[in-house]
This record gives sequence, C-alpha cells and structure tokens, in this order.
Amino acid sequence: MIRFAQPDDRAAIRRLWEVCFPDESGFNEYFFKYFFDISRVLLSVEGETICAMVQMLPCRLQADGELREVTYIYGACTDPAHRRQGHMARLLWRSFELDADAGRAASVLIPAEPWLFDFYAPFGYQPFFYVGREHICADAVGVPPVRLTRAYIPQLRALYERTVPPCHIVRSEDEWARQMDMFDRLGCGVYGWLRDGALTAYAFCWEDAVQEAVGLTEDKAQGLLHTLGRRELACTVPGGQTALGCIRWHEPPRGINNAGYMNLMLN
Repeated sequence: MIRFAQPDDRAAIRRLWEVCFPDESGFNEYFFKYFFDISRVLLSVEGETICAMVQMLPCRLQADGELREVTYIYGACTDPAHRRQGHMARLLWRSFELDADAGRAASVLIPAEPWLFDFYAPFGYQPFFYVGREHICADAVGVPPVRLTRAYIPQLRALYERTVPPCHIVRSEDEWARQMDMFDRLGCGVYGWLRDGALTAYAFCWEDAVQEAVGLTEDKAQGLLHTLGRRELACTVPGGQTALGCIRWHEPPRGINNAGYMNLMLN
C-alpha cells in the first residue's frame, strides 16, 4: 500500500533513515529536528512494515521566465530486506500522479551515487542540473572573507540570482536562513567578500568542502583557505560539466536546454 505518513510512523521512519543513511556528523539529528516534515513523506507499506519511503519536498524552479512549482524527491530509500520488490518504483509513479493532480511541472532529485542516474532513467529522469568541481590549494595569503549573518540574505539572494543559469531552483528567504543556520552549526559557516558594503562573492563551507561558491576568484579562495586554516578544499560552483541532479518534466516548457542549477538541497 502507498500512503502518506502519519505521526505514529515517525519512529519507524527514523529507524529506516538511520539504516539507509548512517551518519556520525550530526546531520541526521539536525535534519529531523529542523527540516523533517512528516506530512511530506510517502510510504510503501506491507502490513505494519514500512518497506520504502520518499519525501516529496516542495520547491520552485525558474524556467522559461516563469516560476514553476516542482517536487524535490529526497531521502528515497528502501529497507534492505525489501529491495528489488518494486517498492521504489511504485512510490515514484505515485508521486508523479500526485504532482499531476497538484499541477506541478516536474520532479527533481539528486542521485546519491553516480550509478543511480541509470536507476532513475526508466522513470523519465534525465541529467539536467550541472555544477563545476574545483580544487583549491593554499599558496598565498589572499583576500580574507567575513563571516556572514542573516542580515546578508538579501544580498546572497541577489548575487545567486545574477550568477546561476537562467533555469534554477529559487530559494526563499526562509530557505537561505535555514541553510545558513545548518552550515553555522554543523559545518564551518558561511563566508563572503564585500566591496564598499556590497557582497561580491560567498562560500557555504562544510567541514571538508565548499558546498557552494559564487564569485570565488583565486585571491578570494586563498583568503578562505587561510581563514579556515586549511591547505586545500574541494569546491562546488554553478555551471560546469558535472551532472548533479535530474529532472522529470511533467509539463516540459519550450526552449529549455539541459543546463539548470540546483544545490544546497540537503545533498
């Protein structure tokens, strides 16, 4: 049976999550405290057993000059004892039906492993959201950043919108704030560079990587490494040739090429 989760399912959902996504960084605890919404969880159930689940998170996609409501499929997982029995397929097809009923334009997701791009292809998902991967190494002092607070969210949003490809996930002020809080608590924080009070670049820094950097020049990268006390860091930037996420259009817009951007999606 496919159904949405109820409050009494929370403990079983958390157990399945820990089985499929083991974690020692504190992310799981933080996610269930600050991000988890049980009303968004779609379950495949046999009797009293939760066999598989997906979370249907609402988000907005800027596409073809319009804002479109789409579903972000997150935390898709199947209990190891119930894999290869069609549970995930039934969940995904049901999610598409729900999307159609609600008038959503697409379903998007970020495969956790490269081989999963092939797994999702039969359901109509195609690589669509791309990023650049860079590796920065310390060899100079550079330009040091400042630690950003929520007061900079309007400038973060504006810089993001000016930089990313025309087709991209749009973040509300609340979404920016939640991401900043998470990076401050679990990661190394959010840093930025200012010129005459205006934000020219920013970096969302996890413990071992820059999850998203916009406007990061070589001198800024060197300043960031110096500030964090790191010799090197992997860095993700908008654009590039590396497929990060997939889309399944329910209502394909005209004139859209495969060059969208999504990130900071709890990935």
